[in-house]
Amino acid sequence: MSEKHLQTGDVLPPYSGKLRLFAMRFCPYAERTVLVLNAKGLQYDLVFINLDQKPEWIYNFSPKGTVPALEYEQGKAIFDSNIINFYLDEKYPDGPLQASDPLRRAEDKMLVEEFASAQSAFYTAAFNPPALNPTMVETYHKGLERLQKELESRGTKFLNGDSAGLVDYTLWPFLERFEALPLIGKPEFAIDKTKYAALVTYIEAMKNVPAVKSYYLAAETHAKFMESRAKGDPNYNMLDTSAVCCMRPRKKKE
Repeated sequence: MSEKHLQTGDVLPPYSGKLRLFAMRFCPYAERTVLVLNAKGLQYDLVFINLDQKPEWIYNFSPKGTVPALEYEQGKAIFDSNIINFYLDEKYPDGPLQASDPLRRAEDKMLVEEFASAQSAFYTAAFNPPALNPTMVETYHKGLERLQKELESRGTKFLNGDSAGLVDYTLWPFLERFEALPLIGKPEFAIDKTKYAALVTYIEAMKNVPAVKSYYLAAETHAKFMESRAKGDPNYNMLDTSAVCCMRPRKKKE
């Protein structure tokens, strides 16, 4: 699989007949769907998109040009990670990723919704100057505290139970990126091992889940991408050694 991100003027790769996911390698929302596809053991093609210089054809699959978008049949697609992931879990019922109890499924969805404020705080911290509104730091840690309390309350290895499920794959991509914040000069966002013992144990367990392990990027790698994006020149192809000699020069902004 190439890590090169296709951009304006690039040709849409031929359709192979498999599920095809349009994504961006450093996008946490796209990663959610990659993890579900991996967990389901589904065969799929992955096409990475440069979100600053989008190829014209991406709008045929995602009206706003956002990722992820899943081409489930040639020329037909659905978009938005939550919509895609619920579709995949229902379309391919073997190895269900959601709880069988309707109440637990509702609780999982509420937990994801509550965690959204911490995700927003992360984006503010990752792509803005060092000086931050203290309430953002507070919001971020409230999200971590809420997640830790839920882990302690459930008393299971993963939020889903003994094995990772949809709720875990939905939250994980952000936790993966949270670890990079101290590396870009934001120490106030560190996940302290003493304060967040249960959460840290959970994070380490998630890193070893096969669906996660095959796509996981180290905090140092995420930090490098965050820094490039914060400078206004996101290095989408930093992981693709084949792209070094093949990338076209970026056009200067007028």
